[in-house]
Amino acid sequence: MTLRDILDAKPYKIVTVNQNHTVGDAINTMSENNVSGILIVDDDDKLVSIFTERDIVQCVVRNIPYDEILKNVIRYDIIKFDPMVKISAVIPVALKKEIRHIPVVEGDMIVGMITFRDLVSFLLPEICYLARQIY
Repeated sequence: MTLRDILDAKPYKIVTVNQNHTVGDAINTMSENNVSGILIVDDDDKLVSIFTERDIVQCVVRNIPYDEILKNVIRYDIIKFDPMVKISAVIPVALKKEIRHIPVVEGDMIVGMITFRDLVSFLLPEICYLARQIY
């Protein structure tokens, strides 16, 4: 099973904000789309970072105002995966790095974002099936 399998199995919308927009714009976009994380892109719509609920908390703790430009506060050392990567290879990385939002890109093109919850939800039926077979 690959990340592509998860993306194909769930409805999703790619939600982005340009890195030149503000923290407030990012938060509003997250709220409007009812998502816990968004993809941050440059002027060419290339992925440069992600912005999540954890980042909102860090902005509050560090007293970063809502009108601060995103490119001044985002991390650029994000982990991203190709859609053909096996789920079994993603889970250990996500656990070790303590990440809950996994950007999926093919070359320079954003394909989607998968959450750790998506991974677990996708695998749960198979785990339950295996458990029934064993016990």
